[in-house]
Amino acid sequence: MVTRGGWRANEAIVKGTAEYTGPTQVFFVHHTATGNGYSCAQSASIVRGIQAYQVRSRGWDDVGYNFLIDKCGTVFEGRRGGVGRTVLGAHTAGFNADASSIAVIGNYGGVRVSPRVRTVIAAVAAYKLGAYGNAPGGRVVLTSGGGPRFPKGQRATLWRIAGHRDAGLTACPGNALYAQLPSIRAVAGAAPAGVHVLRIGGTALAARRYFSRGLIQPVWTTSTPSALINRFEVWVDGVLRTAVPNSHRTTRLRLTPGSHTLTVRAMHLSGRSTTVSSRVVVDADSPVFAAKPALALRPGTVSAGAVPLRLRWSVGDGVALGSVGLTRPLAIDLGLTARTRDVAAPPNRATPFTVRALDRAGNAASATVTRTPWVVSEVSAQRRGAWRALRNGGYLGGTAVASSTRGASASWTFSGTSAALVFSQGPRAGRVGVFVDGRPQGMVDLHSASSAPRRVVWSRSWPTGGEHTVRVVVEGTSGRPGVALDGLVYLR
Repeated sequence: MVTRGGWRANEAIVKGTAEYTGPTQVFFVHHTATGNGYSCAQSASIVRGIQAYQVRSRGWDDVGYNFLIDKCGTVFEGRRGGVGRTVLGAHTAGFNADASSIAVIGNYGGVRVSPRVRTVIAAVAAYKLGAYGNAPGGRVVLTSGGGPRFPKGQRATLWRIAGHRDAGLTACPGNALYAQLPSIRAVAGAAPAGVHVLRIGGTALAARRYFSRGLIQPVWTTSTPSALINRFEVWVDGVLRTAVPNSHRTTRLRLTPGSHTLTVRAMHLSGRSTTVSSRVVVDADSPVFAAKPALALRPGTVSAGAVPLRLRWSVGDGVALGSVGLTRPLAIDLGLTARTRDVAAPPNRATPFTVRALDRAGNAASATVTRTPWVVSEVSAQRRGAWRALRNGGYLGGTAVASSTRGASASWTFSGTSAALVFSQGPRAGRVGVFVDGRPQGMVDLHSASSAPRRVVWSRSWPTGGEHTVRVVVEGTSGRPGVALDGLVYLR
C-alpha cells in the first residue's frame, strides 16, 4: 500500500482533524469515472488531483475515499486518519458512518477490472469488515443519515460489500465493475483454500505420522493469495505456539518427546479460517540392542576365501524402528523383522560385523561383534584308527583324510564360541558320531545325491568362549562305510 506520504498528499489543504465512527459495517466500491488511458506510473499524481478536486471544488475536508486503487492493483491510502481505524469518509451520501470505501481509478462502465484488482479489492474489504467479525458475503440493515436515494432515517438492506449505486442515485461503480461485485464478495468471504502441509522439516514420514527428534519445521501452502490472508497460526495439542505473517509459509518449533497434534491454521482477512493437522511423534531416544550381535558357524561350503556364518541380533525402539542394516564388513539392509542373516567371513582373519539400527526419528545405535574363523586342518587332529591321506584340489589346502574303519576317530581341542566339522558329502559317504567334551551329540549322515566337498555338516555354539574338545568317530556304515574328513573350523 502506498501511504499518503508515498503519493505526496497535500496535507496543507486538509481541513480539521480526522473523525472516527463505529465498527465497519459496510464497504462501498466506487470508480472515479476518469479515463483508463493512464500509466501506473501516473497513478500517484492522479490521486493528488482527486484530492485537490474534492477539497477545492467539492469543499470536502480531504479526499473522500478511504482507499484508492489503480488498474495495476496498487492501493493508495485515502482519507487521513489511519488505514487500520474507522475513519469517517465522504464517499456515499447517507452511509459514510460505520463504513469504508475504495475507488478504482478509471471508468468501469464497460470495462471489467483485472483479476488482480478484483483480488485486492476483496482483500481490503475483507480486512476492514473482518476486523469486526462481519462476513464480507453477507448483508446488513443500516439507517440512512440522509441522501438522494434513502432519506434520513430510512432503513436500507445492503450487501456488506456494496456498490455506490446500491445506496445512491448513481451509475457508480460502472456496470462492468458492479457485475463483478458478487465474485469480489465470494473471494473476500471465502475461507483460505488449498491449505495443506507440504512437508515437515526435521522429520521422517511413515504410516501417516511424522517422526522427529524434537526440532521441526513445517512447510505449508495455500491457493488463496497472501493479500487475502491475515496470518498463519501454528498450534500444538490445542495450544497456540506461534503466529507468522501472511507471506510466510514456514516456521520452526521444538516439541517435547511424545505424540503431538500439529495444526496449521490459515486466517483469512474476513475472519474465516482453515486448519490442517498432522501427527508428529517426537522420539529422543536411540534404539536399544538387547545384547551384542552374535556370530555362529552354519551349514554351507567352506572355501579358501569364505567361511559360512550366521549373524544374530536383537534390537528394539520405544517408538518405532526405521531400519536395521549391516554396515561392516559390507552394507546390507537387514529389514525390520529379521533377527538372523547368513553371512560369510574370510578364514583365519578377524572380521568385525556392525549392525546399525535407525529409528523413525533418526536416532541411531550400533553394535559390533568381531570374530576370527580359524580353519584347523585334519592333519592337526589327534587321530586314532586307520586313516589314509587324500589329495585333490577340491579339498581345503588340497588334502583330506579318509577312513572306512568303524571306531576310527579324530579330535581337536580349541578355545572359542562356535565349532563346525567339515566333511565331503556324496552318494557313498557314511555316518559319523560326534562328541563334544566327551558327551555324545548324535550321528551325522554324510550321504547326498551328488558329491560336495568342504561341507559344514555339523556345528555347535556356546554363549561364551571356552575350551572344548570335538571328536568324530567313524560308524563304518553298512554299504557305504567311507568318510572324508577335511578339518574343523572354530570361531574365536
